[in-house]
Amino acid sequence: MSVDGRALPRLAESWVWETGGRRLRLRIRAGVTFHDGTQLTSTVAAEALKRAIERPVNRALYPSVTDITSVRPDGDLQLLLDLSRPSAFLPEDLSLLLSIGSRNVGTGPFRLVGRDSDGVHLERFDRYYLGVPEIERIVIRPSDNLRTSWTRLLRGEVDMVTDVPPEAVEFIRNDDIQVISFARSYQFLVAFNSAAPPFKSAVVRRALNAAINRDALIANVLQGHGEPATGPIWPKHWAYDGSIQPFGFDPRGAVSLLEAAGFRLPAQVRASELPPARLHFTCLVPADFSLLERIGLEVQKQLYDVGVDMQFQVLAPEEYDLRIREGRFEAVLVDITSGPTLARPHVFWGSPRREGLHAFGYENAEAVRLFDLLRTSTNEAAIRSAVSRLQRVLLEDPPALFLAWNQRARAVRRNFRVAESGGDPLFTIWQWTENPDRQAVLTR
Repeated sequence: MSVDGRALPRLAESWVWETGGRRLRLRIRAGVTFHDGTQLTSTVAAEALKRAIERPVNRALYPSVTDITSVRPDGDLQLLLDLSRPSAFLPEDLSLLLSIGSRNVGTGPFRLVGRDSDGVHLERFDRYYLGVPEIERIVIRPSDNLRTSWTRLLRGEVDMVTDVPPEAVEFIRNDDIQVISFARSYQFLVAFNSAAPPFKSAVVRRALNAAINRDALIANVLQGHGEPATGPIWPKHWAYDGSIQPFGFDPRGAVSLLEAAGFRLPAQVRASELPPARLHFTCLVPADFSLLERIGLEVQKQLYDVGVDMQFQVLAPEEYDLRIREGRFEAVLVDITSGPTLARPHVFWGSPRREGLHAFGYENAEAVRLFDLLRTSTNEAAIRSAVSRLQRVLLEDPPALFLAWNQRARAVRRNFRVAESGGDPLFTIWQWTENPDRQAVLTR
């Protein structure tokens, strides 16, 4: 998947729409071999796809697969997907849905050779269809905490730490360590339960979005590693309309909107009551996610400046997930995928209740109509027009309090030359090479 939301050829080297968009013909790449030596053919791909479609979790995460009525091979290297209706999200969903292979083997550059107390052991797959990896062996070692990981990295006991928090980027970067940051199509947001009385009002939701200084949040909490988020559409998507003015930081405007909605500061407050505020609500936060907790505290402070009291309920992750699924919350702080495709926001905010991940209960008839148009259209001009209109609808009736698109950072010893891609360096690890200008120094 490209950063702009377009599907890229991988195991399927090309695809074409037929019969007015009701059939997708995929051409399987020749010469692809599974780690067990099996060749990838259209028959193997059809069997794997059928099994993936049958899984309920996939039908919720990728609603376009519910449009598929049949999957059948056509010769050795072509696969035909017949559809009940045009399904424009399908190529993108297939790229996310399928790790082709149903025998616990894959087609990637490294193959699993063992698991033990030291970690997961992989070795390069010499028959990888894009070329033989330079790295011969990878060991993925678990770590109890980040401090242990950093210590191992600085001592040369490991070559990479996969997730460096924003506040640690400058601390860990030095002459021996390179830190590679990249934008993720995930955003931090406070999702509202649209069935809860305060959040039924689009005016209230607009007011809360206007109350947040996103630049300050990114500077104070994310140490500059993020971009302001004002809606669910990935701003790097090829159809995104950058001319539309997003939410601005307008605390006075937020107060005016809240008062217009009937939320005024009380004249008197008894000592036993909550702090004086025009609006009180509780936000669920998962325990032991320190970054989310710090984001929540910054949002709490900024909302209090406009007379809104957001209290937290910290829950174990299992209880947190259950409460969301059952709708037992007023608001919830989440780190949620919203790209790079339009299919991602569709499952949360634009799908009908019978499908998708409708946990937050957001309903807007025009948003559903536009998402449905995007789901069924392959005309680029029509898609650009619909995305622009959808952005305006979601600004007027925001489904959540959008905060920031986040970044992730990988720390890698400079003994390796990392292939540049502009994205996650893990995806190019098979192209990494040894850096002959540096000598590996290991202290064990």
